[in-house]
Amino acid sequence: MATPAIQQFSASSFRYLAFIALWILVWWSATLMEYLPFISLWFPPAGLSLAAFILMGMRAFLPILMAATIVGVWMYVLLDRSIPYPQQFYNSLVLAAAHTFSYGIGGLYFRQTVGKWSVQQLPQRILYFLIIAMLTTLLAAWLGVGAFVLVGTMDWLQAAQSWLTWWIGDLAGAVVLTPFFILALSALWRYDIAWLKPTDERRSSQRKKRPLWSHKITLLLILAGGVILADSYYKHPAVAYFIFFLSIPQMWIVFTERMEQTVLSLALLSVGIAVWFGFYGVSENALTYQFALCVIAANAYFGLAVPSILQQNRRLHHQTQIDALTHVATRTHFLDSASAQLQGQRASDFPLALIVFDLDEFKGINDTHGHLVGDQALIMAAQSIRTHIRSCDLIARFGGDEFLILLPEQNLEQATKTAERLRQSLPAIPSPKGLIQIKASFGIVEIQPKESIEEALQRADQALLEAKRKGRDQVVSS
Repeated sequence: MATPAIQQFSASSFRYLAFIALWILVWWSATLMEYLPFISLWFPPAGLSLAAFILMGMRAFLPILMAATIVGVWMYVLLDRSIPYPQQFYNSLVLAAAHTFSYGIGGLYFRQTVGKWSVQQLPQRILYFLIIAMLTTLLAAWLGVGAFVLVGTMDWLQAAQSWLTWWIGDLAGAVVLTPFFILALSALWRYDIAWLKPTDERRSSQRKKRPLWSHKITLLLILAGGVILADSYYKHPAVAYFIFFLSIPQMWIVFTERMEQTVLSLALLSVGIAVWFGFYGVSENALTYQFALCVIAANAYFGLAVPSILQQNRRLHHQTQIDALTHVATRTHFLDSASAQLQGQRASDFPLALIVFDLDEFKGINDTHGHLVGDQALIMAAQSIRTHIRSCDLIARFGGDEFLILLPEQNLEQATKTAERLRQSLPAIPSPKGLIQIKASFGIVEIQPKESIEEALQRADQALLEAKRKGRDQVVSS
């Protein structure tokens, strides 16, 4: 019976061998879509290597190096049998090391820094991913052509002419396919990618009412084929630029489908464009289609962040309006609402009253019974007041244990009666030492014509101080 250590080693070995096979398969699939010898519209292994380093860390180094070396030897065997096998292996290892080192730097940097950001930082994460992909593929292109010069396959003039094409092909593969391969690897080997997924509960309940995803991707692929067919027929460079308009149906998928389906649609779109591109032979516009793939993918990724941004904005907006502890209005929201309502009341010539109250001996409650009991006193006092006022009235926490109440259509006499009723309704709260009766002092004013809310608040504060001087637990109007 195998020991747990042997079982773990066997599982790891199988995982690495499976990854090597996957890398070689992805490379081979790219060769099938070459429109010129050794030149494809994009280079899918770039996305797989970057995804592997992001998910697996340094454990991805050896399998990627081995897979790239095997591919290099394979190409030498197929193309140039005159080179001795040791030299073929050495050249392939140098080229593989250039690829592995480049994507290792980018993937490990993302893993160690950006990958640890919170999900609320999804837009920043996307921006950094695009920057990292751009710089990583640029480094891969430079080191790649340098490796070819080192092994004697290119001279420096050929390297200078080749690095840009190399870079754009790798960039298209990395930008479009890295998220897809992250999802694929996580599904195969159960890596945690919760940090990757935007949260948006609203869309999940709405997707059932929308057309099937397969219809949308079919339309997307038909449009891509139509643009490339028109490009082949008219032979005009401007026609190829219509490929950028595929951002519109792609964004339709982004905003109506799950993140996994968005990423898969980008992968299928890139394959579809590569197939149509090679079939119709419109190689003179290769750069246009490569940049289009990058732009469409970048737009889709930022589109995925929109629900997260909206949710975060709603949360921040809620925080500016609702006090986190007592769940009544915040001071800022109260002053804004009161100023707006004050203007409306003046136009309608209605009375408007303002109450300021705070809890008596609140510091003693904190000192004697602890801050948790003090917080409970604030919460229950605010809830009691809110249940005993009208829906049109507005209560807010001004700060500490002080609260404000705005009473539309109440004059000073009516507001005084309201404050007295609220004072008598304050509850008792339990504590380790028994029940504590909440008591409060109230200051009331009727806001005068041409008086600002700040001026009325100052008068109400003076009335509150007068209630404190008279012995607390009472109502004073001014």
